[in-house]
Amino acid sequence: MQPARRDEFLAAVHQRPVIAAARTMEDACEAAQSRVAAVFVLGGSILTLPEITAALREAGKYVFIHLDLCDGLGRDAAAVEWCARTLSPDGLISTRAQLLRKAAEQGVMTIHRLFLVDSSSLNGGIRHLTANPPDLIEVLPGLVPKAITRLKDTLGLPVIAGGMVTEERDVEQALAAGALAVSSSARALWRMGLL
Repeated sequence: MQPARRDEFLAAVHQRPVIAAARTMEDACEAAQSRVAAVFVLGGSILTLPEITAALREAGKYVFIHLDLCDGLGRDAAAVEWCARTLSPDGLISTRAQLLRKAAEQGVMTIHRLFLVDSSSLNGGIRHLTANPPDLIEVLPGLVPKAITRLKDTLGLPVIAGGMVTEERDVEQALAAGALAVSSSARALWRMGLL
């Protein structure tokens, strides 16, 4: 991704730190009409992704596609290249470092989605991300302020808190812990005012 575009994205989500997590076309349409600056597309298929992406782009949203969750995409370099060339998203999300390396080669921003269940998964995640740094990290569940702070401080990468973020106080807690933003499928949060 071009550094200027990345900086624009970071500034936009700093101003509007709730990122819509959209699983369906209906979600995408709602997100397009909301106050969010960015949308994580966590569903759809190769048949619907062009329409979803176009609707979000038309609304001026930053678009990130989760490679692992969209139907019809292989979990390989060809899927990454197809998404980058055909859909032109701002970024791609995955739990797989090899897909994110390919995405970086295609010039799109990368977000590594990291699931935390205990301190061992946090420590392993830090080791893995140190060896394979993405542009951003999305940590799930997003209700782990201690882990958010440690990831941000240890890796020096922007952290997005996702998963189980359903209330305004969850957003506030994640931001206070050092998260750049939160991702949520809770539509009420998409309509929040600026924090």
